Amino acid sequence: MFCNTVPERVGIKSEDVLYYLKKLEQRGLFMHSVIMARGNKIFCEAYWKPYSAKTQQRMYSITKSYVGIAISELIAEGKLSLDDKIVSYFPDKLVSPVHPYLAAMTLRDMLTMQTCMTGSNWFGQNVTDRLKHYFALTPVKYPGTGFDYDSEGSFVLCALVERITGKTLLEFLREKCLDEIGVFKDAFCLKAPGGHTWGDSALLCTARDQLAFARLLADGGKWNGKQLLNPQLISAAVSKHSDTVDSGISSYDNVGYGYQIWRCFDGAFAFYGMHNQTVIYHPETDIIFVATAGDPHGVARSVAIENFYSDIIRNVSKENFECISENTKLEEYCEKLELRTAFGERESTFEAQINNKTFKVKENPMGISEFSLSFDGEGGNFTYLNRQGKKTLRFGKKKNIFQQFPETGYSKDVGSVRCEGHTYRCAVSAAWVEEKKLSVIVQIIDDYIGLLNITIGFNGEYALLDMKKSAEDFLNEYSGCAVAEPAIK
Repeated sequence: MFCNTVPERVGIKSEDVLYYLKKLEQRGLFMHSVIMARGNKIFCEAYWKPYSAKTQQRMYSITKSYVGIAISELIAEGKLSLDDKIVSYFPDKLVSPVHPYLAAMTLRDMLTMQTCMTGSNWFGQNVTDRLKHYFALTPVKYPGTGFDYDSEGSFVLCALVERITGKTLLEFLREKCLDEIGVFKDAFCLKAPGGHTWGDSALLCTARDQLAFARLLADGGKWNGKQLLNPQLISAAVSKHSDTVDSGISSYDNVGYGYQIWRCFDGAFAFYGMHNQTVIYHPETDIIFVATAGDPHGVARSVAIENFYSDIIRNVSKENFECISENTKLEEYCEKLELRTAFGERESTFEAQINNKTFKVKENPMGISEFSLSFDGEGGNFTYLNRQGKKTLRFGKKKNIFQQFPETGYSKDVGSVRCEGHTYRCAVSAAWVEEKKLSVIVQIIDDYIGLLNITIGFNGEYALLDMKKSAEDFLNEYSGCAVAEPAIK
């Protein structure tokens, strides 16, 4: 269905697209991919190496939007109703006595994020059955009274799809529409404890898969003239049912919420996932925007979305442009894109003073007892001793070195379930942000995405080891700061 074209052929200037991509880089976003299409014509498709069109990327909470469509289809088929009580489908998972707020909660409440819960963190609690865990939580408000982002409620909705159909979420959606639109062939989902799909966080697919699904919804569930999904329920799913305003500031996430699908500016609908995974359909221009990244903070999505509107949407023309001379510059720029590296200077005269020097670390939450730094022409090593033993991270100077992160035992196919010896792929770079302060950035780029910022500063005989992590359920051993002194030999 999709074909590639130059921006000018769809009323957009290549220079505006180039300006937008450069701005993402200048603002320091950890981008993985960007796709923009108008109608069925892709006018921008950019990947930051090693990511490519074939990379299966973790979409995090975008998974929820697929759950919302699956539930909508079951409602269209008469197998579910918006007014059904969720507890009626899981009698075997309930804790007696059932709280009256929980007993009153409907599918409508859950689809629109107006549950009786305020969201909870199930990680680190040795949960063996996530459904039982959810139904054992203590409700805090009467359902249907207000929006509150309840991620675990989305997981329960996914489990409901699987209980009703006897199929996994992806199996059901493949039969309904995904096989017909010719994508999601290699897509997969991780599992949660208890056996169900991790339906609020763990879909892995390509950026192009996301583009196709958004196009299907934008066209009311129709693909190449064939109606695959119920148009009335699609319309309801992407419409506003919950108010999400929690301040007087206009933002991408306070425009409203549908059935597990966000609203955005100008009547757009959107899918959002942790780490700046984003899909937006802008109906006025018929433009779909897809972005994937590894950013830790919501401000990154604000930058990506607000500049998309100001640089692309606000400059769209009703007429196509004749001049396409700038497209070559855009193509060349996209071809050179690589995963972001640490900002700062490659070299510092201070390197020689600490090269191969061991520092003893005072008691700290990371459990690191000593570390050393060694440098060579193109990079160096950060070597440390923690509870698992001696570890080494190889970094490039303002250049990524790809490797396995040395901490072992992280989750694999089932969330929160530790797998002995399992590690995640990562990219590591470093730069001097001050003469005596080194910044090391670790980007986890696996089925799980995360970011670790390590800052090592020196003053006299003392050093500070400062670690800040952003990851859903790992890198917990790498969060905190510690004072260190040179080891006495």
